[in-house]
Amino acid sequence: MAAAVVVKGRPDEHVLKRPFRSLTCGHGEPGPNIKKPQSPFGEGSAARDEIRIDSLLSDNGSGKLLAVASNDSVIRLLSADNGKIVHKIEPPSAGGDMKRDVSCLGWAFNFTDQKAVRKRLQSSGSAEALDDVLARITESQKAKEPLNLPKDLAQLDIEISLPKLGVLPSIGRDEEVFSSRASLDALFHKPPGNKDDAVDVLIVGLTSSAVNLSIYDCFDVGNFNLERVSPLLKGSTPLLHASHPFSSSHTLLAVTPEESSPDLLFIPLDLRFISSSGGYLSLLASKSTQLQNLLRYVNQIKKILRSEWKAAQDLPTRFMGNIDATLGERRYFDWVHAAYHLVVTGHCYREVKEWLVDELSERGHKRWDKSVTSGYESVRRLTHENLLPALERCKVIVSRLRGLSRFQDTSAMLGLSTQSLNNVMNVIDCLNLMAHNMLKYSGEELRQFSAFSTWLRHEIDTQAAELTASSEDLAEKDPGIDHAKVLDYIQGAMTLTKLTPLLAPAFDGDATGSWLQDKGSSVYQSFKDEFRKFDSVNRLGSQLPNLDHLTSHFERQCSVVFKEIAIAQRHNVLFGAPIFMTQGSGRPFDARMLCKHYNFVTYLLVRSYLSDSLLNIFRVSLSIENGVSRLDAIADAQLKLGDGKIEDAKFIDDDMLMVIWAHGKDSHCTNLLKLNYDENKEDPPGFLYHSWSDKQISMGRHRPIEADPSHRTDLSNERIIDEYTYHTFQDKFQPERLEINGRKGRRVTLKSRPDSGVIMDVNQVLEATLSPDATLRTGAEQQLIHAAEVDFSAYLVTLAKELANEQAQPHIRTAAGLALKNAFSSRETVRLQEVQQKWLDQVDPAVKKTVKDLGLQTLSSNDSRAGQSAAQFISSIAAIEIPRDQWPELMPTLVQNVGEGGAHQKQASLSTIGIICQSEDIALRESLTQHSNAILTAVVQGARKEEPSADVRNAAIIALGDSLEFVRTNFETEGERNYIMQVICEATQSDDSRVQQGAFGCLNRIMALYYDKMRFYMEKALFGLTIMGMKSEEEDVAKLAVEFWSTVCEEEISIEDDNSQASAEGSTELRPFFNFARVATPEVLPVLLTLLTKQEDDAAEDDFNVSRAAYQCLQLYSQAVGNVLVAPVLGFVENNLRDADWHKRDAAVSAFGAMMDGPDHATLEPLVKQALPILIAMMDDKVVQVKDSAAYALGRICETVPEAIDPVNTLPLLISSLFTGLSSNPKMASSCCWALMNLSDRFAGEPGCEENALSKQFQDSVTHLLQVTERNDADNQLRTAAYEVLSSWVMNAAGDSLEIVASLSHVILERLERTIPMINQLVSIEDKITLEEMQTSLCSVLLTIIQRVEGEIRPQADRIMTVLLQLLQGLSQIKSSVPDIAFATVGGLSNAIEEDFAKYMDAFVPFLYGALGNQEEVALCGMAIGLVSDITRSLGETAQPYCDTFMNYLLNNLRDPRLNNQFKPAILQCFGDIAQAIGGHFETYLSVVAQVLQQAGEVTVEPGAGFEMYDYVISLREGIMDAWGGITIAMRAGNKSDILRPYVAPIFKLLSEVWGDQNRSEALLRSCMGVMGDLSEAFPNGDFAEYFRNDWVLAMVKEVRGNRDFAPRTIDTARWTREQVKRQVNSSDNTDAQAESPRRLTALVFATKHRPSTKHVALALMFVAAASGALVCGHGLCRAIGTYLSW
Repeated sequence: MAAAVVVKGRPDEHVLKRPFRSLTCGHGEPGPNIKKPQSPFGEGSAARDEIRIDSLLSDNGSGKLLAVASNDSVIRLLSADNGKIVHKIEPPSAGGDMKRDVSCLGWAFNFTDQKAVRKRLQSSGSAEALDDVLARITESQKAKEPLNLPKDLAQLDIEISLPKLGVLPSIGRDEEVFSSRASLDALFHKPPGNKDDAVDVLIVGLTSSAVNLSIYDCFDVGNFNLERVSPLLKGSTPLLHASHPFSSSHTLLAVTPEESSPDLLFIPLDLRFISSSGGYLSLLASKSTQLQNLLRYVNQIKKILRSEWKAAQDLPTRFMGNIDATLGERRYFDWVHAAYHLVVTGHCYREVKEWLVDELSERGHKRWDKSVTSGYESVRRLTHENLLPALERCKVIVSRLRGLSRFQDTSAMLGLSTQSLNNVMNVIDCLNLMAHNMLKYSGEELRQFSAFSTWLRHEIDTQAAELTASSEDLAEKDPGIDHAKVLDYIQGAMTLTKLTPLLAPAFDGDATGSWLQDKGSSVYQSFKDEFRKFDSVNRLGSQLPNLDHLTSHFERQCSVVFKEIAIAQRHNVLFGAPIFMTQGSGRPFDARMLCKHYNFVTYLLVRSYLSDSLLNIFRVSLSIENGVSRLDAIADAQLKLGDGKIEDAKFIDDDMLMVIWAHGKDSHCTNLLKLNYDENKEDPPGFLYHSWSDKQISMGRHRPIEADPSHRTDLSNERIIDEYTYHTFQDKFQPERLEINGRKGRRVTLKSRPDSGVIMDVNQVLEATLSPDATLRTGAEQQLIHAAEVDFSAYLVTLAKELANEQAQPHIRTAAGLALKNAFSSRETVRLQEVQQKWLDQVDPAVKKTVKDLGLQTLSSNDSRAGQSAAQFISSIAAIEIPRDQWPELMPTLVQNVGEGGAHQKQASLSTIGIICQSEDIALRESLTQHSNAILTAVVQGARKEEPSADVRNAAIIALGDSLEFVRTNFETEGERNYIMQVICEATQSDDSRVQQGAFGCLNRIMALYYDKMRFYMEKALFGLTIMGMKSEEEDVAKLAVEFWSTVCEEEISIEDDNSQASAEGSTELRPFFNFARVATPEVLPVLLTLLTKQEDDAAEDDFNVSRAAYQCLQLYSQAVGNVLVAPVLGFVENNLRDADWHKRDAAVSAFGAMMDGPDHATLEPLVKQALPILIAMMDDKVVQVKDSAAYALGRICETVPEAIDPVNTLPLLISSLFTGLSSNPKMASSCCWALMNLSDRFAGEPGCEENALSKQFQDSVTHLLQVTERNDADNQLRTAAYEVLSSWVMNAAGDSLEIVASLSHVILERLERTIPMINQLVSIEDKITLEEMQTSLCSVLLTIIQRVEGEIRPQADRIMTVLLQLLQGLSQIKSSVPDIAFATVGGLSNAIEEDFAKYMDAFVPFLYGALGNQEEVALCGMAIGLVSDITRSLGETAQPYCDTFMNYLLNNLRDPRLNNQFKPAILQCFGDIAQAIGGHFETYLSVVAQVLQQAGEVTVEPGAGFEMYDYVISLREGIMDAWGGITIAMRAGNKSDILRPYVAPIFKLLSEVWGDQNRSEALLRSCMGVMGDLSEAFPNGDFAEYFRNDWVLAMVKEVRGNRDFAPRTIDTARWTREQVKRQVNSSDNTDAQAESPRRLTALVFATKHRPSTKHVALALMFVAAASGALVCGHGLCRAIGTYLSW
């Protein structure tokens, strides 16, 4: 059942005459909740008082359509998936200018072959109901029908084999349906269904006494004036419509005009074309509709082509217009003449030179080149990918319709004319011819323009160069210009392009349009003749129609066909005689048609005009013969309820109805009644119907009949009402309307009265959002989300009022503020942009002001929590409006609040400023610099020592710390800087520890941002203040003071590194360096060492206390001052290492370990050798903290000074002590394991060595680690750490230990196999975490074993893959991180066994495909992308069968916004790996991948972008180069190098951009070297030698080859590339010597051909060139002169 729903507005007395809905017995499964689409009606749509929506499931699997009727009387068909307009229907007025508002709207679904469907139902018995047929549940039934070969062949869907149409750019709301793949597929690429024996009919009733019919979504049959049916219907308005799938007759209920006695009339409507179409109506309707849609699609292509071409020509036209104006004033000729002259003679006019150098320049040329190139490419793309496929579909559809018209007996009844269809086909042929010629012209002109652009750029460089050595070099270089194409372009396409007349708009009265109509059936041949004229040199006689003419003619011819079809169908539409149903209109609620014993019964629900508590039920029976209905019987019944009002009533199925009855006595009580309206049902009993006599029926054809009250069902007794009550509403929600949706699994929707109060209790919902009950909390959050979607403005105002309500409870106000903040925030960037745009576009300025004022008002609340919530809410709006300059009064208001407000207002206002400054939004951060004065005024005023409130001062100092980055301009001014520093320094002495913490935090931030300004302040104040702060009893204060010196050390380490690099590069611009740390060592170091003794006995591992802060600072201090630190630290160690207080022993050990990184090794090595035995002995200390610190210190020694460890005497003792510590206490696990991993890394020996220092301890170490992982008391941390150590030892195993490694694989696999059954035995989150960590650790060890033994793992490969597949299968329904490492293990195995991995592919690829398509789990998807590279490299050409799917997933992932940019370079590199694997077979994907790579190459870093963007562009270019390298190698291996020719120029263009960009990495340059070398090998004959001759190529190779900081592989690659470049240059030297000057000669020869007036000048120049030696070969001159004489 399809339902029309009023989305906006409420019923009133006027609308009662035009009810909000019409109900049909259409088809359709209830779909998912449909999001309210954005208004498709443009400006002013919000003011419309009502919108009716009717949903329809068009066919199984193809999606839903929404028919939306608004007050402009236009029916818009929307896609329910995305809200985009699929089609518009504008019913014509039936009577001139009469009002034609939509009053009734409904879908109908009718079988064209009802007998076959009924037979199917009868044969299936009770197994299949009508609902099942409508929902297409049992598709197998179709196979049981007898075959009808002619019909089946006619209905064979050929279009599904055609290529899909391409998505078009959006150019307007009404045609957005073509701008997304989903909506395009819904229109043109619907999956084959079982609907070829049914048709959809859209019924639109109009207030102008008319009914409009459309079939198959949007094919308009026409308008029918009801006044012509019967005089009784004069001025009537259709209200309800009903139909049944088995009935070609529908019924309408209309109301007579209000000025006369308004009555309701029943009208039969016979659609005979449904039953008389011979079964081809569905085919006719669907193909006609598709042709209409294709016509719209072609028209949009035309608009886009015209727009793109106009945009491409605008910029060159402006450029040429400027030079034409200059030349016209001074030289009396134009740019064409000047350019031609410059090409032929090489002489440049002064005005042209000034224009080239000053106005056009390099930047203008780039814009010109990009504009024109993109224009030609757009024309080619749109024509090839969109226009031609659309025309192909048109041709197929018209051919099918023409077949129906010629070979079917029902063609006349269908309204098909062969001649009209032939005319349409001729126009399609003309459009096809034009499209192919457009492709030809765009290709030719683009090649000419490319040569012209190269020449123009060369001339710009030449004219800009001074007469220096560089200019001479430039003149000698060959730019590789094809002068013939340049001249062709100058005198042709530059000003007289062939595309412009083809794409120009047609004008009213244009003779060409009538020329097309005059040609009739011979239009195609005439069009071909005109094209021959157009192609000739002299086009003056051509009357060639352009694209606009042809599409208009196409539309006219199609309109003829559609009109003929519509006329034929209209002849088969009959209206029966109307029958008066009631005296007085009453209130009609619903209509429903049922099929009973081959008769069709329509039930009507009407509230009586006599009383609001009376409900009339009418039953009208019709019999149908040959598509014509006949009235059989009418009966009525009446339901009387008690004192109250029947708000609404609806049929819910074939037996039951529901009624909303509002109590008259209690306005807050409403009953929902469920009643049986079938008199044949006994339980519950139905109504008692009274049949009309023949006399009454006869009277009803002429005048209304009084209702007979004797046949009334009385339910006025409350006890009886209770028996039928389905639900009682006694709260604020009072329903006033019912909606029923769907057939199977029906859903009932209730709409509340607008005056019944807010549907949700705001306080109750907000309180529920804070509930510990997850179910209650989730439900409340969903209510808030729904309220925001329904009416965003009202939602904001309601919450803002609750936030500002001083009478509300504090936690409610806090929840309101949180909900408001969440309305404008999201972790996902795309979602954040959506909600911000919602505020900008959908909220009225008055509402915005109200909401913002309420937020600012709340800042003054005495409830500090409400003020803080308001601060967060205000900051979220500020993030939207401040960058757009839309809230200029915010900052002044906050400053005023701080200056004049109370304590709570000051605190909340300062918090607002701080939260705004914390934002990571780039646009907001850039905008805040404009408000630096206001920000500083507020925060400094609040942070002064004169401020009496500690809370205010704390908020101010926090805001000051957040704003320091935006006040750089103020900090540059000494006076302002001094004042800021004074306020902060005073704050460090505050009595409130919170203010002290904030002040030291500010000092840390200032030191990091403004180190160069800190010398004065360090000397005067900061040195002493921070020393005092470090000694503070408040631990948090002391930690921040310690962190100040950590910041000092970090800055000075960074400055020294920068200055060292700058000095090495020969730069004299060094950063200021004041040696603060070194100068302060004598005072700071003793305090740090003392703080090391402040350990807490029960400190957790992740607690950051003052002792750990001091340790971190000591490490940085060691790096900053080096050897200066050694003596005082050693003194501290000697004094405390054997102290009875474990705190001092621990501090001594920690201090020794902290200074390992900083002093030079020569100083440290003897100290470490002396200390090692002591540290090893301290691994047996009684206090676990001391042992842990000793283990960590040993790890630091292993990491930084491994050479101090004697591998013979000390190493075994060290390993033994660490394993003992690992076993003794889980708290030591991380330190011992880290030390053991450092040991294995440092003593691994040379790669591939047969024996190393670990060999003797390897077996025992592995055994010990395995025992540790199996200990009963081992927690997750210990077990994971032990497995990490095991992986490290395996990776560093020498050759003599590989046998042990191989045997270890059996143990690991056995343990991993034991975990598989555990997946289904998890009972808690803790169990899940434990199992995940165990499986992850085991897979990691297994991966390391595979990587270490490589190909020797083959005997275990089957077992490994079996367990990994079982693991992936078991985790397929669980969100887990284990599949990531499992995929990595699979990748390692594929690399190890290479082509032998092929036997596992069929079992494994389903998991790989699933991961590639799982963009929700980003890490897994990224792992899968890398795994594709591993597998294809391993399999080689064996991977080809899987590459289609791989490529589809990879391309989809490139477009998916859910994947971060970091994955895009990996995907591009994966393209290269696939290409190398499958070789020449990659040709299938080359065009698509090349386009992707070229688009990726256009990504650049915008000014002001962050470092992340620079890194991304570098990695993206690296991926591009890796891809091109792999592709080049693949094509060369497959002997298909020639197909790379179109891409060589873009590759070198990107290479030059890489060279010109200073932001490049070693890896990128290495990839660039590889691509250049690969291209040279692919074209060994010097085909592209001109590119390799570029100066930047040699410079690039030279720099990479000579950079000693680069890795040997990079330098070796550059050397190889240098040889390739030399080979390219040398291979074409002779050719260049002969061809350099003849290029200029070619230009002269072409000049004589195309400009006869210049022949003599050109000939003279030839001889001058010959005399000067320009023509180095005599035969070139002879050939030129011979050519000239022949002309």
